[in-house]
This record gives sequence, structure tokens and C-alpha cells, in this order.
Amino acid sequence: MFKRVHDPLGTSVAAGFVLLGLVLAWTSQSMTAMGSVFPITISSAMAIVGLILIVRNIILGIRGMTPVSRSTGEGGVEGGSNMRRLLFVAAMIAWIALLPVLGFLVASALAYFAIMIVAIHERMSVKEIALLIVLGFAILVGFYALMSEILLIPMPRGLFF
Repeated sequence: MFKRVHDPLGTSVAAGFVLLGLVLAWTSQSMTAMGSVFPITISSAMAIVGLILIVRNIILGIRGMTPVSRSTGEGGVEGGSNMRRLLFVAAMIAWIALLPVLGFLVASALAYFAIMIVAIHERMSVKEIALLIVLGFAILVGFYALMSEILLIPMPRGLFF
């Protein structure tokens, strides 16, 4: 089966996340009704996204698509920039450090912009950048509202909110 899978390692990791999500959802059922909402939601989402990745990789494998190798010079699974990786890790560490200082929403917005700058490889038009900014803020505000108002998770409060 794995000879026909697009990305065997990624598929294996996805299968691990499916199993982990199922185990976590199952063990969360012993919690109180309100206490189990967030763990069950996140673990179920993790299992579903893992299943989607597995199905995607199997379909791409059946179609005969394989990850691009480094030898072709076109990036792919092995390609990438070590500097970008280090900058991504630095942005994540800065985000974690700034959460209690600035608050969730402000620290997350700064982390989003830092990661967006690190991740962009090509020139973008003003329209594309504006779209990324608007969508980023919409997603951040949506997650903030979901976690603080619906799932009732206490969010880090900093200088701003």
C-alpha cells in the first residue's frame, strides 16, 4: 500500500494523529460536560484533518504523483531554506514570550505578520497582501471569539486585551 502513497512519511504521521485524536477524544469523555468541549473538539478536528491528509495522499499516489526530490532543484519534500526554518522557530518563540505581555490577540497578530514575511517566497501584489492581512485578522478574531466566548477558555490578558 505505501508504494502507492504520495508521501509515506506524511501519511504515517497523519495516521498517528488520527489515532492520537481518537484516543484523546475517548479519554475526554470522562471529564465534565463543559470541561470536555475543547479537548473533544480539538482532538476530533485533529483526527478528521489527519484522515483528509491520508485520503489526499492515497489519491495522489494512485494518480502517480510523487513528491519532487531535491536533485531536480525544484524544492519538494527535501527542499527549503534553513534560514526560513530558524526564523519561523524564532517567531514562534517570540509569540509564546509575548502572549502574557501583550495578550493573545495582539501577540498572535504580530506572530502572524512575522510568519507571513518569513513564508513569502515571491513578490506579491498590493491586492494579495491586503487579502492576506484581512483574512489573517478575520481568522485571528474568529479563533479568539471561538476560544474565549464559545469554548470559554481563559485567554492570556496582557497590556491590551
